[in-house]
Amino acid sequence: MNSKTRAHKLFRWLALTTQVLAVGVMISLSAHAQVQNQQLVSQDKTADAVTVTEAGPASAATAPAPALPKPILPPPSTNKWTGFYGGGHVGYGWGRADTTFTPLPTAVSFFDMAPTTLRPDPKGIIAGGQVGYNKQIAAFVWSAEFTISWSNMKGTATVTPIIRNNGSTFPGAGFLTTHQDTRWFGTLRPRLGILPTASHRLLLYGTAGFAFGKVNYSANSDFRPGGTIQYPVAFSKTKNGWTAGGGAEIAAAPHVSLNLEYLYYNLGNESITANPSPANPPFQVAYNWQTKAKIFRVGVNFH
Repeated sequence: MNSKTRAHKLFRWLALTTQVLAVGVMISLSAHAQVQNQQLVSQDKTADAVTVTEAGPASAATAPAPALPKPILPPPSTNKWTGFYGGGHVGYGWGRADTTFTPLPTAVSFFDMAPTTLRPDPKGIIAGGQVGYNKQIAAFVWSAEFTISWSNMKGTATVTPIIRNNGSTFPGAGFLTTHQDTRWFGTLRPRLGILPTASHRLLLYGTAGFAFGKVNYSANSDFRPGGTIQYPVAFSKTKNGWTAGGGAEIAAAPHVSLNLEYLYYNLGNESITANPSPANPPFQVAYNWQTKAKIFRVGVNFH
């Protein structure tokens, strides 16, 4: 390759390189100009925002203050408990009627039967009615209530054979048996309650007072057919005692409330001494019953 050819190629390469550099410079200048324009626009917007912000307090000072929202108060209670009421109830009762059999004149001389305790524990449905008066003072309610309930609480316990004092069994199919049957019971008691909610719809209360009822009792120590003697008794008694418990009552309508209540009552013990049949002095059997129960019931009252 001669010198002219080399010089010509070198000239062409320099020219191409110059054109490329020129294009690159133009692109760079154009990009720099765009960046400056964007900065200027941003500065203008910032100035406008500052102007608006500075003008804001002056406008707010001249504008009227917004009205404060009124506080929302709970509605006044519409439930008033003061007044007379009456209604009905239904429930279930579980009694405790431990019955002791005590041979007389002494357990040693009455050799054929050891002292024994049986548990007939009556239970059953109850139903009845109630009347009362409430007096509401603020969130408290004082009450006086009378209730009367028919009762189907009854129970029987029997054991055979009869166990002697020495632990042996009396010959034959002799047995000991006891029965208790509560026919009806009633209560007369104050109630003290509290209204724990703002609406005063719910009443929670405690109660205690006087209890009474009619109870049937029966028992027998029957040594037949291995022997010839039995010691039967059967009688009814109206008993007095005490009761305590608590409950909840809720206003279901303006003049109607629903009630759930628990009561425990104790009408005391009942004792009787049975003579042998046929006569066999001096031997007797003394019976003693407990008369207790736990009651759960639901009811409705009309005010």
